[in-house]
Amino acid sequence: MRSERSRPLMISLALLAVVAVIATIAIPGWRNHRISGHLDEALRAGEAAKLVVMEAATVRGGLNRLQPGDLNFNATAALNAYTSKIDISESGRITIATKDTGATTDPVFLLTPIDGSASGGSPTLSWSCDIISGSGQWMPEHCTRPAMAPPPVIPAPVNSQTPAPAPAGTTAKN
Repeated sequence: MRSERSRPLMISLALLAVVAVIATIAIPGWRNHRISGHLDEALRAGEAAKLVVMEAATVRGGLNRLQPGDLNFNATAALNAYTSKIDISESGRITIATKDTGATTDPVFLLTPIDGSASGGSPTLSWSCDIISGSGQWMPEHCTRPAMAPPPVIPAPVNSQTPAPAPAGTTAKN
């Protein structure tokens, strides 16, 4: 009789243990996903500032020709729930300070324009993205540094002791 009464209790305890294990895995993953979403939204607030820099660089013919008055930007119009401040420096660098993202320390992003026309490349700007304050674990996927050029291919050395292959249609004599 006792074992029949204790069976529902054992099943309940086993289910409670399974739920506890699932919760210890799922809750941090959900939290990280939520924080990443907030940071993506904060970076989207910087898109208007990127357009201001790109327009000024296009009109002036490159980043190195920017004038102090070229980068006028109404940052308060671009702010959202997760962005506390957006600044554009005279060189075109954009600083985005975040707020209320859920991260222990709200990150500050630095978007640096890279002028492709200066190196003979495309006339458009590409952007390098870095976290200058806060944990690097919160770097969103689309916030990356531009790909570096692949390393040069160096041909393998030719071994002088290996005989040259025989021409096609002939046989090698020993």
